[in-house]
Amino acid sequence: MRAEEGLAEAAIHGYSHWYIDGSLVGERPADWTEARISAMCKSIEDAGIKPIYHGNFKAPLGSDVPEMALAAVNYVKREIDLCAQLGGIPLIVHGGGIVEPRLVKEARSIGLENLIRNLNELVAYGRERNVDIWLENLCNYNKFHPFYYIYTTEDEYAKVLEQVPGIYFFLDVSHAHVNDGAPIQVFERFHHRIAGMSFSDNAGDRDSHMPLGRGNLDYPQLLQAIRKVSWQGIIGFETRGSTLSHSAQYLKTMDDAQAQNSETLQAA
Repeated sequence: MRAEEGLAEAAIHGYSHWYIDGSLVGERPADWTEARISAMCKSIEDAGIKPIYHGNFKAPLGSDVPEMALAAVNYVKREIDLCAQLGGIPLIVHGGGIVEPRLVKEARSIGLENLIRNLNELVAYGRERNVDIWLENLCNYNKFHPFYYIYTTEDEYAKVLEQVPGIYFFLDVSHAHVNDGAPIQVFERFHHRIAGMSFSDNAGDRDSHMPLGRGNLDYPQLLQAIRKVSWQGIIGFETRGSTLSHSAQYLKTMDDAQAQNSETLQAA
């Protein structure tokens, strides 16, 4: 939906933030006129609800082809400029992918190095414009597909976060769950760099965007991990097939049960 519609929906339901989806036609940097930006800034101020610009995941920042990676950097800079004009809102970026490489390990290695170099440039560009860059992980598909995403494994997370000190991690726990991933372990290891998380559910085979509780992602254990380190940040919901309130209530019910169990154990 358009950014204006998203803000209206967020206001109706009492949300604190909403996504502007930069992958959609009509929401990309070239689609924003000065008049629209000015009107949106006023609407944001009036509503008191903050947007997060979810950048175009198709931008191949981690391409193994240098010219394509450079083109992606220039495109993302335009997204940063838009975020600055909208009041210095956060920008979520992605590693992109490599299509049909013959030498998979070599291509992924080159792509990761390109991603690290490009992120450092983008973080510096964003800092000058008061825009934080949040890097979202993608799914680690490794069977029956002609492409490979970059920034999908724990080793890649560690390397990028170490070599790009100004980047924040936006952990999509559903993406991290695909193909025997370990999202709770990822959270426990990197929670100090995580600015926000995206919640949905799946059966571990693909990014299905199920409502919470419909797949096999261990949200009770994730909630325990969050409680243990007193993590605070943004949580977004990317679910289909039910209302957001359903997933929010699912989390609240689990959280209340865990709190009650904790009180019972302490009393015992």
